[in-house]
Amino acid sequence: GLGQFDEDDVRLLEVLAGQASVALENARLYEAERREAESAKALLEFGRELASAQGLDEILDRVVELSAAILGTTRTSVWLQDPATGELVPRAISGYAEEERPRVLGWRFPREVAERGLAPKEPFAFDSSELERFGGGKALVKGQYVVAPFTADGGRLGCIVVAVPESAGDFSDRELRLLAGIAYQAKLAITNAGNFESLEGTFFSTVEALANALEANDEYTSSHARWIRDMAIEVGTALGLDPPALKRLELGALFHDIGKIGVPSAILSKPGRLTAEERSVMQTHPELGERIIAPIERLEDVRPIVRSCHEHWDGSGYPDGKRGEAIPLEARIILVCDAFHAMTTDRPYRKRLSTAEALRRLRQGAGRQFDPRVVEVYLRVLDERARRAA
Repeated sequence: GLGQFDEDDVRLLEVLAGQASVALENARLYEAERREAESAKALLEFGRELASAQGLDEILDRVVELSAAILGTTRTSVWLQDPATGELVPRAISGYAEEERPRVLGWRFPREVAERGLAPKEPFAFDSSELERFGGGKALVKGQYVVAPFTADGGRLGCIVVAVPESAGDFSDRELRLLAGIAYQAKLAITNAGNFESLEGTFFSTVEALANALEANDEYTSSHARWIRDMAIEVGTALGLDPPALKRLELGALFHDIGKIGVPSAILSKPGRLTAEERSVMQTHPELGERIIAPIERLEDVRPIVRSCHEHWDGSGYPDGKRGEAIPLEARIILVCDAFHAMTTDRPYRKRLSTAEALRRLRQGAGRQFDPRVVEVYLRVLDERARRAA
């Protein structure tokens, strides 16, 4: 019984109980510190992932995917205010079933709801039953919606929304802090993307203005570039190019002759044959075109295409004398499209060739001037176009 314990025993038990309490508290603190360290590491990795994304759409897609992975949830979405209407609209969603996606992407919250609802600076939660009150209709998930507001470029409101089903329980304070950190990182990335796209838009506008100036000197060059772009994309698709390569091909086709801005109009529009000196000047335009688009980082992969659009399969082209597979495939496609269109169009120095003669010359040049595989696919695409038009 208790009478068997003397005072020393009681004191010993008190000491042991105190030590056990300290050990438990230390374990709790260690676990808390470990979780905080994990959160900090997750946010660091999140920031790195966003930094490698290109363009606003890719950033938003990564925000929802990474948020779901870090928080251990499924349904996440990121919303931004539409600059024109002020409405809050979903820009990227993750974890929703195919049949749910159209409904979520169709949700719109009026400006006044967005501005009132996103007034808090810290993450907040509301019950799914309240969604109708905000104008969102019946909730897809029964439970909580946790919202992390942020303000991006130019005061534009946005938020990350995490749907938490009842079975998952409430968000912990740690998860709320983590979501706040994710929203802050997202805000920085979205703002940077907006600044970049603004600069990029300015650059493209400048290049377009230069192209329009070139068109005034040589109308053929501008309409020629647009025709080549459309044809090149068809050929590239038939060759199985993936979407990034098709985008490079499109931009390369649009800009392949932009360097002619630096060629005197007297040479561009000369009715007779060019002299050796004039031909030398004309052959500088691929290098000049590469330098014109060099300032924009996003076009880094397009520069070799613009530079190589006049290289020949057998190495007889310019400016570098590249041959075969050393020439970017996109440039090889553009060369074939370029040659056919040039042959079948009136130019100051000659009348157009018949389609039959142009096709004969393409076949003749396969394996010498042109990549034979590209010529084969190009001819097939032309046949398909003719059948569609018939």
